Amino acid sequence: MEHVTVEKFGLGVRFSHWLHALLIIGFLVTGYGIYSGSYLFGDYAVNLALHMIMAFVLLMDWIAHIYFMSVTGERRAIWISWKDIKDTITIAKNFAFISKEYPEYGTYDVKAGKFHGKYHPVIKFKYLGDLFFLVFAAISGFSLYYPAVMSYVNYFMGFIGIELNLVWFRVIHFLVFVYFLCVMMFHAYLSLIPVNIELLKAMIYGKEDVEVHVETDKP
Repeated sequence: MEHVTVEKFGLGVRFSHWLHALLIIGFLVTGYGIYSGSYLFGDYAVNLALHMIMAFVLLMDWIAHIYFMSVTGERRAIWISWKDIKDTITIAKNFAFISKEYPEYGTYDVKAGKFHGKYHPVIKFKYLGDLFFLVFAAISGFSLYYPAVMSYVNYFMGFIGIELNLVWFRVIHFLVFVYFLCVMMFHAYLSLIPVNIELLKAMIYGKEDVEVHVETDKP
């Protein structure tokens, strides 16, 4: 297959990505300390303060990330389409050894001057899942830290006849912890396997050596 070296990720997108990764690790470390009482460093007050500071930084990082994704056109590339859903099913069959078929993604269309399937379909779902769980992390986390927030949440939940308590928020926050721990380990594993090393380099340096997309004749 013919290859070409092209810029895949802009500086802003790469910076916000790695800052996000560091913050998630920080959340897991300090969150585990707060939950279990086993601190990697400092005490309860230090870990709680860092946890809340990182929450604010993460919010700013997501705003910056959305901005960079928007001005570079990346936001459209990360949207989930019906084709992504079908491709994810195909990938699942391939992973389970049910089928040898695997959808094309990450190739570069030289004529059009753009990527053909820039993001892996599963990464798109991960991206959406991260956003979904971060929203619940923020609601449950601030409700645990600021009881007044829980009162406001319960005020609006009252319209549908549901009243929450701190136990619910602790369970939600713990589930968020489990989600990001599992996703981080799986994401790190996939990033380090040989087939994805070029992609990992692209997230560090910006450019990637990719296969050229070849149009096939449709019957």
